[in-house]
Amino acid sequence: MRQVKWFLFILICMSTTLFPFLFSATLLAQDASDMGIQLDEAAICRNIVNRAPIGIGSVFHTSIGRIYCFTKIVGAKTDTTIIHHWYLNGKLKASVTLPVNSAAWRTWSSKDITPNESGDWMVEVLTADGNAMESILFLVQ
Repeated sequence: MRQVKWFLFILICMSTTLFPFLFSATLLAQDASDMGIQLDEAAICRNIVNRAPIGIGSVFHTSIGRIYCFTKIVGAKTDTTIIHHWYLNGKLKASVTLPVNSAAWRTWSSKDITPNESGDWMVEVLTADGNAMESILFLVQ
């Protein structure tokens, strides 16, 4: 009987000291996920038709003319923005700020490709506060 009382005493002490910390950690994790947006889909493509990417790829010819970066964002609690940074061989070529106006939002930016812009391309997708969400690599040859 004495062991049961001792066990109950320890259990009560642990629950009163650890429970608030466990509860706080759970709330902080929920707050972090509630505040953040997530990238559900990202693609480099030849065109956008009916808000969907067409001709997704990772290698394109310089004769393409225009190329698109499609992104689907989920989880926005309020209106916000994302940013597409377009890089060619490590050099920033364009920066496009795009609106995100609902919890499931599809948006895209495009870049005109000239014949002399062959090389390693990257589009970096950023949140409004500059946090990287994704880097999409592709080649134009």
